[in-house]
Amino acid sequence: MDHTTTSTDTTSTLADSPRAGDSKPLAKASSRSSVETTDFAGDLDLEGQIQGATRTQNGSGGQLDLQEKNGAPSSAKAGQGALPATLAHDDPKNPRNWSTGKKLLVNFVLCVWVLSLTYSSTAYVASLPALEARFHIGKEAAILGVSLMVFGFAAGPLLWGPASEMLGRRLVYIITGVCYTAFSFGAAFSPNAGGLLVFRFLIGFFGSASINNVPASIGDYTSLAERGPYSILYALMAFGGPALGPLCSSFIESDVGFRWNLRVMAIFSGIMSLLAAFVPETHGPTLLKWRIKKEGNAPPALSTRQVVAVYKVALARPIVYLFTEPLVTLVCVFLSILYGCLYGFFEAFTVVYLEKRGMKSTSYGLTCEWALFRLNRSYLKAAKAAADRGEKTPPEARLTLAYPGAILAPISLFIFAWTAPFPHIHWAVPCLAELLFGLSMLLIFTAFIPYLIDNMLSTAASALAAGMASRALVGGAFPLFALQMYHKLSVQGATSLLAGITLCLAPIPFVFKRYGHKLREKSKHAGL
Repeated sequence: MDHTTTSTDTTSTLADSPRAGDSKPLAKASSRSSVETTDFAGDLDLEGQIQGATRTQNGSGGQLDLQEKNGAPSSAKAGQGALPATLAHDDPKNPRNWSTGKKLLVNFVLCVWVLSLTYSSTAYVASLPALEARFHIGKEAAILGVSLMVFGFAAGPLLWGPASEMLGRRLVYIITGVCYTAFSFGAAFSPNAGGLLVFRFLIGFFGSASINNVPASIGDYTSLAERGPYSILYALMAFGGPALGPLCSSFIESDVGFRWNLRVMAIFSGIMSLLAAFVPETHGPTLLKWRIKKEGNAPPALSTRQVVAVYKVALARPIVYLFTEPLVTLVCVFLSILYGCLYGFFEAFTVVYLEKRGMKSTSYGLTCEWALFRLNRSYLKAAKAAADRGEKTPPEARLTLAYPGAILAPISLFIFAWTAPFPHIHWAVPCLAELLFGLSMLLIFTAFIPYLIDNMLSTAASALAAGMASRALVGGAFPLFALQMYHKLSVQGATSLLAGITLCLAPIPFVFKRYGHKLREKSKHAGL
């Protein structure tokens, strides 16, 4: 097979590609391939930021997705950074050329790995009373285990996103999977509250590699046309996991105690981390780098000083985007507030079903699972229909699901607020409100995250990291005061407050539909 040859520039390296306006490649690609590439989130051209480049096919996955949408390659905007070289679209080693069965298996493993993390974030809540009694701590200290884990979600992506672009997806998955599992078992056997809380933060920090990087992996092995079903499974695992936690953990907690509840989380994380370690590498530039190295044409390794310099740039980029890119800023603020409302709403379940209605924890868990089951069926139908309509359209077409979601959110919360606390109203009514609110959150999040990706294209990983960090910070803060809020304001008052917040946010998806193109025009990095 033909391979990429090195440039005459002695300082060349693999990861760079021609900048905007540079139409003359410095190296030949495979004679069988076109200019298409496979990388999905190739925004962190980390080595190429320091040195020159050995170049192959021009572009990134974002550019390929533009070509699939519009029928022609899209050039980078002026001033946008160089993009990494990667495997050709028709290269047999390109993960996008895997069989459908292999793609489905890899996708299933990675998405269930994500589920092991999101499940653990709320399964812990069932053990709060036992933890208070065992470690002689208050409710505020016990609930820190939820907040600290979510804060770990905020810190981790800023490191694991850049690392996956430098080291490849698989190595990051292996390293973080080992640590994620180890700290999960540490939490399960922790002898004191302080150790448990530290382990919970570390679980979130290392586990966040899954929830943040798996979308990039999905983009590595799927084209735009086939990505819908794979992304649907990810969305259900990422946003359905918190609803699954109360069901399983409540049964485990009531039967065998809080230690086994924590151990089940650890065993689940260990099994899925082991399976994720066997997932093949999907990152196109990393696969190309391995090929070049195997053929003896590898460029000199970066020095420690250069690597540190690269990481300074990479780690700063999500933060810079959060405060300088209007489109990224508005999407992140919108989703972060909703994420906080979601985690705050979880506290209502304890007050309503356990304190007000006197249900057992297992019955309370079943109400959450019933809502999740109905939600899955509704969402799969809606998402598939939107995916069928969304081909070759502007990014705003991704927001189709968000419009009904934005309307349903305040309505469902108001219904819950004024039916849930009253025992004479059948429990199915607040459960229906849970269903509608959960559906609204899934519709909004699974519309806006692809919308952000479609807008930022080659810089999607940094935009996603900014979004994940901001959501986790707000989501982690809400549990710290939500329970007190429900006790002080009552279920009616606290839930109505959340409903009022979502009502104020309801017009935002429609604002993006009308003015989204103008926000892209003001962006230095969004693809036009």
